[in-house]
Amino acid sequence: MRRLTTDAGTKPIGPSAGAALLRGAALLIAAVLGLPALSPRPALADDTSCGFGPPRSSWVETSVVVAERGHDTPVMTSTTRVGVPRDWPGAAALLGDGSAVGCLLPPGGTPSVTVPADGADVVVQSTRETPLELYDTEWGAESAGLWSSRTSGDTRFVALLPSPADLPPGLAGARWRTVVVKTPEFRARTVTPLPSEVLPGGTYVWRDGAAPPRVEVALPLSARSAFQRWSGLRGQDVLTVGTYLGFALPYLLLAGLLVVLYRRSGDRDERVLVRITLGALAMITATEAVLIVGVLTGTLFLAGLFQVPETLAILVVAAPLFLAVRGLARTGLRWGLPMLAGAVLAAVGGLALLAARLFGDQPSDPLRVAPAVVTALLLTGAAWAIAVRAARVRGRTPRAVRALLCWSVPGLALLTLAYVTQTAVVGLRTSSFLPAAATSPFFLLRSLAYLMWPLVVLLLLLLLRLHGRRTDSVGPSTLWLLVFLFVVGTIRWLNTYAGMPFPLAGLVGLGALPLLLRLTRRAEVADPGVSRRRLAMIVDEYRDLEQREKGLRRRWAAGELDDEEHTKEAGPVVGRIRRLRMEIGLDPDREDGLSPLDVALSRGPGVTWWANARLAARYASYVGAPAAVFLIWATWSTDSRGHDGWLDRLGDPDGFYGLAGDLIGGLLIWPVAGFVLGALWRRLPGRRGYLKGVVPVLAYAAATGAHAVLNNVIGQAPVRGSLVRVLLLFLVLTVVAVLMDARTLQTRPGGLASRLTPVAVVYRLGTAGSGIALIVAQAAAILGLWSQLRNGIDITSQVDTSAQAQVGADAQVLLGRVDR
Repeated sequence: MRRLTTDAGTKPIGPSAGAALLRGAALLIAAVLGLPALSPRPALADDTSCGFGPPRSSWVETSVVVAERGHDTPVMTSTTRVGVPRDWPGAAALLGDGSAVGCLLPPGGTPSVTVPADGADVVVQSTRETPLELYDTEWGAESAGLWSSRTSGDTRFVALLPSPADLPPGLAGARWRTVVVKTPEFRARTVTPLPSEVLPGGTYVWRDGAAPPRVEVALPLSARSAFQRWSGLRGQDVLTVGTYLGFALPYLLLAGLLVVLYRRSGDRDERVLVRITLGALAMITATEAVLIVGVLTGTLFLAGLFQVPETLAILVVAAPLFLAVRGLARTGLRWGLPMLAGAVLAAVGGLALLAARLFGDQPSDPLRVAPAVVTALLLTGAAWAIAVRAARVRGRTPRAVRALLCWSVPGLALLTLAYVTQTAVVGLRTSSFLPAAATSPFFLLRSLAYLMWPLVVLLLLLLLRLHGRRTDSVGPSTLWLLVFLFVVGTIRWLNTYAGMPFPLAGLVGLGALPLLLRLTRRAEVADPGVSRRRLAMIVDEYRDLEQREKGLRRRWAAGELDDEEHTKEAGPVVGRIRRLRMEIGLDPDREDGLSPLDVALSRGPGVTWWANARLAARYASYVGAPAAVFLIWATWSTDSRGHDGWLDRLGDPDGFYGLAGDLIGGLLIWPVAGFVLGALWRRLPGRRGYLKGVVPVLAYAAATGAHAVLNNVIGQAPVRGSLVRVLLLFLVLTVVAVLMDARTLQTRPGGLASRLTPVAVVYRLGTAGSGIALIVAQAAAILGLWSQLRNGIDITSQVDTSAQAQVGADAQVLLGRVDR
């Protein structure tokens, strides 16, 4: 299970008295601001006595595995098997409704009851997996079944339950046949008592104990765990700054680009749109900025007492809503004044409902959810008003934007309300009180800020729309806007390494795409100055003339024509070829090495780069629909082992916006990638369209690959599905490029078959075996995708298969299959 970084300022500072006071202050801050509390740890044993009494004889086999590689945090997995006689009164309950399990095992885990072939005993087995936190001993020990773990200094101590009083009542007098501790990644510092056996792979075995041995194994913390512990306990400021930079750094880079554009632009509409986009970026990053300022200045506690962060959260969304609606009223929107009045009333109502937090004595009072609900609706209104205002910079709102808003506005409202509802339900179910994201506008906005990147995509598209109206070619400023659009719309930059957020994938994407474009840059073909249809007709006629010229040359070489006849018949053909080349600005003597086909395919079907981008985005939306359905299905379904499906993810307090982000990303990646492909069509290498998708695919692969490599180097949970996404993107962009070429060469209206016929002829007759290259590349991508899916690859899960294999090995130890 993926675990997110805990909020800064809620963990102990150190063992001294002053540190204890600081810990108390941190707890008070958490109580005032309503930070999500740490989930309560289960008791090591059931406090109630066993109604069936202890069995006259029983045996216990238990093992524990402490693993780090393949997990975001270290994980302790315990497996316990208890055997009781069939004549024990609780055996019937075990085989019936399982009500006697609590007599033999601590609560939690997934118990199962079986009867061996000899039928003498009833065997109860339970497996429990617990992520290990990095707190000091004052916070207690993490437990997994009959095992516990505590951290002190740079050492982790893993121990069996220390005294018989901590054992379930049914285990009194049990014989401990096998006790196993396995630490495959750590070399133990101390092991007490002396084990009966030491097996390879850091496995320590104790056998045949009349009483539970007081087992304790001391393990050194790895470098990653030590860094996570330091950043959580003593480096709150560093963790807060890292969290802010990890989330906001690409937005800040984009803001810097927009400031440069604002200073250089002389277009009034563009300057207005840049200001709107900067305001949207400020709204998205405001809550993180408030948090970092409060933590670094030490004023967060005092501000929380007076509800300053909550008030600022309301104002953060009310201010852009007010300004955007005011701007819409100035552009002639009929019902601008009612909208303005409604926005003011909504802001005032939100501030009034904020007072409900001061009168709710019960942590689960439903009235405490009202401020978060109002803030969620205000955020929906602010995003809608910003989008409409940005689209109406010049003239009326485009039809495409209106259609998009008709779907996105209700979707955003439902998304925000569903997030509040899910957070409240999960909080009440797991800890019996409402978490901060369901009651605090500040922390609600902090979570929802991670879902506001589609608004940035829309604003970048509107900025590019102004550039497309003004320029026929992609300039430096337009290129950088396209780079940011590609990164924001396809990569989604925030990742966490050793508990520290860092936008590695986004930064690599920002550098990889411009670098690849520079390395593969070639001179753009001059504009032929004719329409697409006329250019397609010239290409068709030119190809026929070249075939006639080659036929005459072969006949002359074979002696079927003499020089005079060849000159007489070839003269009109060569003259027509020269006139056609001159019409589209090519050298009539054909010394430039270009043909009308090269000119047509290099220019694309659109007159401008903006027209190419719009057409490619539309094609990518259609072609990418099956891929989007597949990704969404993979996101909402369980993996091959039944873990980390959508139900499991919704059961996590922080899983909703991660799941929603996967769903939105599965829809947006295709039109955004297609738009960038079309916009850069004339700059991308290759004289055939299917080669042009290689550069954006390589940039995407470099970004996701960098994330996967670093994730693997430090041993975190494996990144799954990256190769599947790269192959899907390659397939989709290749098909889009073929459709773009087919549109370029279309000379008459007709169905898809008639459109593809000219491009099929061109690919078959192209140089360097272009048709074969296309078939081989597509076949390789399909084969790679098929092999990934056949092996049960999961798109979103980060469940580690190696950890499951380790549990199986311990089960063999318990069953005596590796006895010496």
